Amino acid sequence: MRQGNELYTAKETEEAWSKAAAIVQTYSDELVHRWNNEIDTYLVYAGLFSAILTAFNVQSYLLLQPTPTAGPDPTVLLLLQISSTNPSFVNTTQPSTAQSTNENFPPPVPRWAVWLNTLWFSGLVLSLTSASIGIMVKQWLNEYTSGIPGTSLHAAKLRQYRLNNLKRWHVEHIVLIIPVLLQLALALFLAGLLVLLWNLHHTVAAVISTLVGLLGIFTIVATLLPLYDNTCAYLTPPTRLI
Repeated sequence: MRQGNELYTAKETEEAWSKAAAIVQTYSDELVHRWNNEIDTYLVYAGLFSAILTAFNVQSYLLLQPTPTAGPDPTVLLLLQISSTNPSFVNTTQPSTAQSTNENFPPPVPRWAVWLNTLWFSGLVLSLTSASIGIMVKQWLNEYTSGIPGTSLHAAKLRQYRLNNLKRWHVEHIVLIIPVLLQLALALFLAGLLVLLWNLHHTVAAVISTLVGLLGIFTIVATLLPLYDNTCAYLTPPTRLI
């Protein structure tokens, strides 16, 4: 009804529905297009970062393997056999044979190598996880946009129904998680890089630590500033999640 008892005509009702459907379609298409573009960017970054990190991991995992040593010394084996058959010979040969057999055991893996591989492989897993989530979200968005062409009444209702479900199931939050995982993966990689450099050369490690520290300070400040100043334009997915 317009005013009083005046009713809309069928043509006016149809035009009103078409305008409402067009508004819903515009909002929906822009939202899906923005999410798809963001995910495409994340997937490219995740692919490049995973490739670089894999190259480092191929070299770092060797640090977890024991240093190959030669087989047992035949002389040591012969002495052990003699000692087992001659008890009087045990007391005179056991210290030397024990010392010789201990030399055949590989040295323990350095603790810093364990931390290095833990950080780098964790970063690789997070990077691949972000890529996997991004692919899944793109599949959801493709299903969301399929079968609702035009601005008919049925298409408008179906589009609004699917849009409500996207919000109900927090798809937007899942999209925001992807760059957060990539940032965490980068932080783990840089942490592992510092572990490696501090065990190789202190001068190089000090320089790289300074650069990493500056990057960390900038990232933290840029993430937290919008929480204290509404006019700040440094809005990022981590800020929205906070």
